[in-house]
Amino acid sequence: MNSLLSSPEEKYVEHIERCQERLDWIYPIFKNTLIRIFDINDEGIIRYASVNMINFHDLGKLTQKWQKNVAKGKKLPSHAPVGAAYLYKRFTKEKIPEDLKNAICFAVSIHHTDRGLLGDNIERPDIQAITEGVVDYDGKIIWAEGVRSLSNGYYDEIVEILTVYDLKETARSLRIWARGDSLLNQHKKRLQASLMHHILKLCDISAASERKEYHCEDKKDYFGGWLMVETIESYVNAIKERLKK
Repeated sequence: MNSLLSSPEEKYVEHIERCQERLDWIYPIFKNTLIRIFDINDEGIIRYASVNMINFHDLGKLTQKWQKNVAKGKKLPSHAPVGAAYLYKRFTKEKIPEDLKNAICFAVSIHHTDRGLLGDNIERPDIQAITEGVVDYDGKIIWAEGVRSLSNGYYDEIVEILTVYDLKETARSLRIWARGDSLLNQHKKRLQASLMHHILKLCDISAASERKEYHCEDKKDYFGGWLMVETIESYVNAIKERLKK
């Protein structure tokens, strides 16, 4: 198996496959809500876009800088905007409905910050990428050795040509989408982005729940991050058990 990492003790492909498995459990619960909130009659489009959200949400972990730093235990560069920029470029090419496209890309952009429009992932991802050494002097993203051996489900021709300008344009477009509308439509878009973000977090965190970093070290730390992970893991496992009946 490819040696690229998703965390110090977990392979990248293993994590994505676990997220895919969780989506298979979770998606039926949210299917009707997704159809209603996005007002899309073709449920297959929503399913297709959701699968790709899962497959590429961590794409930024495949950069050379991220892989080098995770292997050495150093501070990791921000990776979420890369996956968002890829999905924005791909979904635009494939003519995925605008609200669905933007809601997914917004969710991916903030899936590790939870700070909405206040975070640098939305406000200045291009500057982040430059200062953190994710791109070269021409603005091209520097991918880790071995990424080209991955299947098309993880790496393709759009990934190959992704640049810092795509990060900048994606963030600009998401800000306009989120802010540039009537108050009622802004509220609708927040619901759409929140729903996709919720689904992504359920898949991502429950898939990563076995990592040591998410284990409770001290019961006194009742409000620590492990509690959120434990709650999400229990919720997703309950869905899994319900599907067996």
